[in-house]
Amino acid sequence: MKKIAFICLAATLTISSVSALPPVNEKVLTVFKTSFPEIRKTTWNENKDFYSVIFVDTDGSKCSIDYDPEGNILSSTRYYSEENLSPFIRGKVKEKFPGKKIFGITEYSSGDEFTYHLSLQDENNWYNVKCDATGHARLEKKLTKAESK
Repeated sequence: MKKIAFICLAATLTISSVSALPPVNEKVLTVFKTSFPEIRKTTWNENKDFYSVIFVDTDGSKCSIDYDPEGNILSSTRYYSEENLSPFIRGKVKEKFPGKKIFGITEYSSGDEFTYHLSLQDENNWYNVKCDATGHARLEKKLTKAESK
């Protein structure tokens, strides 16, 4: 009976350790671990031409990074709130959209692009705003909030 229990336990541990391995090559893992040694909990996805890792950074922002098979960063995306937004960008957005509250930020960067996609709101509307690294902000979409009863 003890042998059967031991075999079941060993099989369970083997299966769970194999399923915990990310579907990503060692080169990409090494680059990520070197760049982000403090990050312990990650979710990896293997795509046709790249690998994606999702994690929560030390500042609490949710992050996603895409790597090519050689370990080069293709792009990164961060999701965070107004408190983590650059004071310069925050000031520029508040200047252009006075009276609007910043609800959430998506920061995207790649080799040739660095943009902020902000969700703003006031009492009646939602605003989708795109902002570049120089603070130039433009309204992409305005949505009317549903009336609450």
